[in-house]
Amino acid sequence: MNRKELIEKLQNIEKDVKEIKEYLSQNEAGSDKHVYFPLAAELDFKLDYTLDDLYREFGSKVSLARRLKTALQKRNINTLEEFLSLSPGELLELENVGYDTLLRTKKALSKLGVAW
Repeated sequence: MNRKELIEKLQNIEKDVKEIKEYLSQNEAGSDKHVYFPLAAELDFKLDYTLDDLYREFGSKVSLARRLKTALQKRNINTLEEFLSLSPGELLELENVGYDTLLRTKKALSKLGVAW
């Protein structure tokens, strides 16, 4: 990897970290308020995708998908709808889930066309 590629990679990482900070600051700013999750309010709402679809979208990052799957199973989260009721901050609180998993999850959901 040459110097230019390293700089580009660093810039991408910095951009991702900025996005995470924005998500977390939004979560902290509203932590004393009731958070409205439209999917949780609409009991009949069903997505065309499952958690398995989400894990598949992790692509070559299979280890991150496994970490997410294990963490969600420990919390007894079995559907994509249940997963989407979590905030990014709550996701980071799960065991063995870090920023890389959060970023990959956000990208995977984006590939599926699911806003989170």
